[in-house]
Amino acid sequence: MAISKEAYKELEEVVGPENISDDVAIKDAYRSQHLTVILPGNTEEVAAVVKLCNKHKIPFQVQSTGWSFYPPEYHFIFLDMRRMNRIIEINEKNMYAVVEPYVIVAELQAELFKRGLTCNMKGSGANTTALAMSGHGHMGLSTSTGDRNDLATEWVTDEGEIVRLGTLGASDEWFCGDGPGPSLRGIIRTGGVMTKQATKVYHWGGPAGYPLQGNSPRYTLPEIPSNMMVRYFSFPSIEKLVEAELKIGESEIAFELMGFCPSMVSSNITTSNEEDFATLERFTKEVQGPGFMVIIIGNFPGDFEYKKMVLERIIKETSGKSLKPVEDPKVEATLLFQCTRVTASIRETFRAGGMFSSMMVQGQRYDLHVKWLEQAAVWKRELIKKGLVIADDGQQFGWGEEQGHLGHSEIFCRYNPYDAASFKAVHEWMDKIAKVALEGHYALPVNSSLSIEEIGSQVCNYHVWLGRLKKAFDPNLIGARTGFSYVGADTSGQHTMLYKPPLKNAREF
Repeated sequence: MAISKEAYKELEEVVGPENISDDVAIKDAYRSQHLTVILPGNTEEVAAVVKLCNKHKIPFQVQSTGWSFYPPEYHFIFLDMRRMNRIIEINEKNMYAVVEPYVIVAELQAELFKRGLTCNMKGSGANTTALAMSGHGHMGLSTSTGDRNDLATEWVTDEGEIVRLGTLGASDEWFCGDGPGPSLRGIIRTGGVMTKQATKVYHWGGPAGYPLQGNSPRYTLPEIPSNMMVRYFSFPSIEKLVEAELKIGESEIAFELMGFCPSMVSSNITTSNEEDFATLERFTKEVQGPGFMVIIIGNFPGDFEYKKMVLERIIKETSGKSLKPVEDPKVEATLLFQCTRVTASIRETFRAGGMFSSMMVQGQRYDLHVKWLEQAAVWKRELIKKGLVIADDGQQFGWGEEQGHLGHSEIFCRYNPYDAASFKAVHEWMDKIAKVALEGHYALPVNSSLSIEEIGSQVCNYHVWLGRLKKAFDPNLIGARTGFSYVGADTSGQHTMLYKPPLKNAREF
């Protein structure tokens, strides 16, 4: 059922007739006929729209950037944040940047490179929002993870109240996300809309820009910068891989360490499905076991030589083996660009083989992550033997962050969504490995069909507290997180969380 003419008129008065639409063609562009699209231009308009949603009891959702959107079956207001696309400030002295939701990380990072700085970039890629709120990424070893980088934030609650968190609320400055008083950085994850946020930025020892050559999808550089190096190492066992990763973290020599598997390397350096499969087959024969890709950046010649010397010693101590094709300057240049500008993600994800499902875990004990990954890979290989998923040798990947203090791991499984047996097998596999992660206390599974009660019971009953917070901040149950059903890729900074009918979960807490 569409919203009333009265509600539409009131919303139109807030954003202007050119920034609201019920047109059928526009709705099709958003994959749903159950929505009214609104493009707010500033924080005040967002707050006014949310207040009207409360007045008329109309649910709303918000998304800035992102790969996927899964609309519900009921009518709702969709806030598309594309008009709020400004880099407000880059503070070089205090090392933070302030952005609106539709600034993508590629834009921010390009401006930071010119200043000898960089920022965390989510693993989902350069086309995602620069809001810091969440997201693990390729450069997490040296730039941490998203939710460790968010500073002062401007936030509109599910009731339409504008809240300025951290130092922004006390002094109109952006340098800290906490205080005075209790921190609200965890509270903003219950819903609402972030309209501005400061994110930490970090030192960048690379060039101010990449002089790219070639054509998509094979861009390259005329030469490797003299202070940068990319290598891929494989190891005879999981134990040796973990030992090498922890030593690299402790020595703090690497700018980036990604637990790539050969299939992710091949997808980043090839230009067709046929070339990808052939390269993967060759790489699989050349590696001796699990591996990772590492990027070294020196701040001056002596620093670069020292880091290379330490890396060489660690690899020797752990019986690592270099994948020789990656040492080819053309291949190295492609990986260097794609994995520091993080254009790699879309190639790793949407490569040949149909749709993909992935299971992620994260937590402090990365050594436990890799044990979970190996078990998941063993079961995945069983599906490969049965012809139910793409043959990539059951490979997986994971990486440490913050110089080894935090871990994030994923395993992909590509399947044919039009084959009922393939679809069923993959989703049963996902549930199986999620239960192993949870019940074995390896780490917290991020995306599965496990209920929030099943997961919450193992993690301090966080679902109970989340429900209480939701009810306190969204008494009319119009915000998009009420059902706690995680159905959208967390690439937007504005999480895509939908109701789980019949809208009873939040009321039960």
